[in-house]
Amino acid sequence: MRFGIFSFAAAASLLSFRGAAKCPGSSAWVHAKCEVSLEAHAECGDVMAEMEGRVAGIAKGTWHDPHNGGIYSILGREAHEMSLQRRTGNGKYTDKLTFTFDKTSSGKCKIQGCSESQVTSVADFSTNYCNLRMMYCGSADGCKPVAKDFTIVESSVNPSMGASKDPKACLAVPVSKAAGAVASSWANGSPTCPPANFSSMQGFNLKTFAQARWHSQQQMPVSYLPASQNRCVYAEYDLLQKKSFWGYDVQVHNHAEDVAPPHKVHDSGSLLCAKVVDEATGKLAVAPCFLPSIAAGPYWVIAYSEADGYALISGGAPSTSAPGGCRTGEGVNNAGLWIFTRHQQRDEALVQKVRKIAVSKGFDISVLNNVDQSDCGSDLLIV
Repeated sequence: MRFGIFSFAAAASLLSFRGAAKCPGSSAWVHAKCEVSLEAHAECGDVMAEMEGRVAGIAKGTWHDPHNGGIYSILGREAHEMSLQRRTGNGKYTDKLTFTFDKTSSGKCKIQGCSESQVTSVADFSTNYCNLRMMYCGSADGCKPVAKDFTIVESSVNPSMGASKDPKACLAVPVSKAAGAVASSWANGSPTCPPANFSSMQGFNLKTFAQARWHSQQQMPVSYLPASQNRCVYAEYDLLQKKSFWGYDVQVHNHAEDVAPPHKVHDSGSLLCAKVVDEATGKLAVAPCFLPSIAAGPYWVIAYSEADGYALISGGAPSTSAPGGCRTGEGVNNAGLWIFTRHQQRDEALVQKVRKIAVSKGFDISVLNNVDQSDCGSDLLIV
């Protein structure tokens, strides 16, 4: 998702993504992809044999894809290259993958991989990254090898703009509505995510929500808003008179400061905009204003009370399972969890109330860190 403090530099880095891996290509002009580069502590022949074993193991019942039960098949194999495709567990989508393998001077195997969606897409919930990772990860990464277990070190993971790279998302197996709640044998007792019947709030009023500044009291670290910037964080929303060229409805202004002196300011200015996806349920999508709204990431209001002065915000449904509950990702899109209050001064009882709401919705609140709202200046709305 893309709804916290998003710096211009972060936006530029997404737009300037260039990969070096060999890619399979896609007929969709705009599509999600991911490229990886890594080193396996094994011979390349063993790595390729393990990948083939995992693909074959799907039909034999000796291996399954822990990322939502995908079905892999091998399209081609050469001495130093392998082409595959992966169909999603629900059979709706197919992605294509290409791996290349080269022996290093130390006898290890250098692997480069690329996965590309075959349909128009931007956000991919880490799918293309997981497509690749599930073929080479070992037991040290929480995966289940078929014959050859080896350690890997990823030197680079480069998702396309709007795509993500959360390794924890790769081990998520969702609830089957037909079969009921079936926990993954690899989940170590963790819940299945998103929680059954998870939803955002009902009866949301955007005009009321946007009428004054929101102060963050607790938040989850994400790539564009690390814990080192947990000082004087606030968000403001200005309803536009008409939709922008790219279909946005709201101007978003976010502010954060470094915790450490001299408290460098990180301010989005007029960079961010939001599109209303479903106002009644508090579902918006946020991205830099210069990007098409298809690139926007989910910004969901999970709970909100103007009377009590709080809001619980999430980067969409939490799809990653953890011992303490469900989490969103930690990247740009589909990431983050926030506790907002109208007043800047912390009300501990109110914060604890919202934390309990988050737990009741199935969130793992261990990811939340405090935001220092002391000595931050005015509590007035600035537009």
